[in-house]
Amino acid sequence: MIDKATLTDLPNTVVRTAFQAGAKVRHARVFHPRGLRLAGRFHAAADFVPWFGPGERAVIGRLSKGIGTPTGIPDVLGLAFRVLDRDDHPWDFALATTGRGTLGRFVITAARGWDRACFGSLMPYRFGDDSPVWLFAEPLDDLPGTASLQALRDHLDNDHLLRFSLTAEPLGGEPIPVGELDLRRAEPGEYRTDFFDPILNRPAGVALVPHALDRFRESAYTGSRRGRTDETDHPPT
Repeated sequence: MIDKATLTDLPNTVVRTAFQAGAKVRHARVFHPRGLRLAGRFHAAADFVPWFGPGERAVIGRLSKGIGTPTGIPDVLGLAFRVLDRDDHPWDFALATTGRGTLGRFVITAARGWDRACFGSLMPYRFGDDSPVWLFAEPLDDLPGTASLQALRDHLDNDHLLRFSLTAEPLGGEPIPVGELDLRRAEPGEYRTDFFDPILNRPAGVALVPHALDRFRESAYTGSRRGRTDETDHPPT
């Protein structure tokens, strides 16, 4: 007989198993399997210094393609990064290309190039007791006009930084500056993770809402990680 706890957790188990199987088949993440390892600094805007801490905060990050379409074909692009919070604990963000409008922010969209990418959080954040806000990251400088990882590598190899502005935006409200993110190619030994988990790694007092989706999303992340390590470990790309 199936007990109540097992029955309650069944949807999460299904999600976790599906993502584990998918990662095992791909020998990589289910989504965003290939990307560029990056490192840099984040400087929080004044309103967010209480959460991130003052001055420049160390960052590792990753820019990736969601599906891995051939060069020149639009793809869902991803920006993930880990910043040290005010207590020097890891704080992970996982953003994907979305729309910016009232409805568009809920929808993952394909981008034709890195220069047109608007990366959104899909789920809103709640900082303390404030109203929920969506996080967006947009490039501050010219980036390649194609959704090609090689074009992005070439851009970085020419000593360019990847600079992004981060903003928080409530429904129907004006964008609020969160900070500025500067990224470059990571040096060997500087990149110390192969996953970013915004459910697992975030400060107390910061929540992704609605809470009901937390366990589903965490099950997906956990399943994808397990699938990649069941047979052999693959270095992050």
